[in-house]
Amino acid sequence: MRKSIHWSLQLWHALLLLMVVLIFGGTLWYRLVHSQYQSIDTELEGQAQVLAARLRPPRPPPPPAQNRGRGFEGPPREGLAPDQEPFPSDDFGRGRGGRRRGGFGERGRGPVDLNMLTVPPDLERRIADAPGAPYYQVWRPDGTILRASQSAPQTPPPPRWDGPMEGASTEFRQRGDLREAIVPGPLGTMVVVGRSIKQEQADLQKLIQWIIATGAGVLLVGLLGGWLLSRRAVRPINEITEIAQNISAVKLSQRIDLSDTETELGALAGVLNGMFDRLESAFARQVRFTADASHELRTPLSVIRSHAELALTRQRSADEYRKTIETCLRAAKRMSALVESLLVLARADAGRLELNRENFDLVEVINECMEMIGPMAEERGITLERQLEPLEVNADRNRIAQLLTNLLSNAVRYNRDAGKVTVSLRHEGIDAVISVADTGVGIAPIDQPRVFERFFRADPARSREAGGSGLGLAICQSIVEAHGGQITFTSQSGQGTTFLVRLPVLVQKTEFSVLK
Repeated sequence: MRKSIHWSLQLWHALLLLMVVLIFGGTLWYRLVHSQYQSIDTELEGQAQVLAARLRPPRPPPPPAQNRGRGFEGPPREGLAPDQEPFPSDDFGRGRGGRRRGGFGERGRGPVDLNMLTVPPDLERRIADAPGAPYYQVWRPDGTILRASQSAPQTPPPPRWDGPMEGASTEFRQRGDLREAIVPGPLGTMVVVGRSIKQEQADLQKLIQWIIATGAGVLLVGLLGGWLLSRRAVRPINEITEIAQNISAVKLSQRIDLSDTETELGALAGVLNGMFDRLESAFARQVRFTADASHELRTPLSVIRSHAELALTRQRSADEYRKTIETCLRAAKRMSALVESLLVLARADAGRLELNRENFDLVEVINECMEMIGPMAEERGITLERQLEPLEVNADRNRIAQLLTNLLSNAVRYNRDAGKVTVSLRHEGIDAVISVADTGVGIAPIDQPRVFERFFRADPARSREAGGSGLGLAICQSIVEAHGGQITFTSQSGQGTTFLVRLPVLVQKTEFSVLK
């Protein structure tokens, strides 16, 4: 099953967006809940601490007037139990001199027990009697309630502290919608202050619904935006695919519109358009090559057929038959040479042009080719000059000879009468540089870009009369490229043409010589 880039991008975008929304929403919810409960706990803890600090027995009546100012010390301690104290003074939990003592009260004020601890009326009105105010409970050490507000619900006793009471931290507990703060009070009591947090819970419930709704909205908008973005990103790919599918051997002119591909796909579209251009050019060359090859083969075949049919129409002499056979043989040789040239080009195009490399003297091969072309040059009074620097190379001797023969033949064929052809050989670095220059008619600027095309003739009528097929320079280019070299030319109309061949082969440089 083919995977869709569009839906893969959408799925990853949805997962990442969902993760971000969950993390953000969860963090926001946790911080708000923590802040809300911290505010409630701070409020309850403060009221509980105040209540625990102000638990005290009722204030005793003032002493008789006759005893004022006489150093009243209070009743004696005779008959008091060890855990009893006199009535406390206004200084909570302090004895003489204001110093802390082991219990409540001050000497001479009477005994104190848990039942005497009360909540001051002003604190009672401020804590428990106000609308929506919290409730309080004061628990004895044995787990029974000592004091409680009227609004206090039935609750289990608070846990006991195992360690010392001094420095003990506040504990919090929650029972349903009731939140309570528990602090230690005097004489082993436990003070509980709590209130209903139903309203806060309702607000938090609305908040979580708002967070969920907002997160869902953000997720929906993000998914929609991601879908549109991924669709826009994938659309050029779909267009490229559609255009590539529509291109065929008979319809190569269609191209990808680069105006809608301003991203990295623009480079891909440009590369594909370039490939389509090369394909169109290659198909055009193939069609032209096929047509030209068919035309070139048709001519010798027509000669052979026409002469054979003419010879068979009536009885002829032996001399006439001989001339007919010679004409057919020349046409067959021309056709054979054309087929051989086409075979060389086909192998070169497929990268299978075989090279039988060997070490040989390049000067010797050049001289042999010039001697072969000599009679053709003498017929038109063309002078052959050579400027050769002896070099030994490692290459395919026959292919190099074919290359030089084609270049020299063209230099003679397209030269003017009594002209000159100059062949030079020199050593540049690791390259052997061969130059073939003529003083002929040259090549027109409009024809120069097509010089190495197959079956191309700058002057078709003259080329056919000279027996050319238009494949010589194409074969030369294939041979040079098979050796890893380069062939170039310069030409001026009416002044001549110079072909330059560079072969990257190891050479040995000796003395320079000039021969005519």
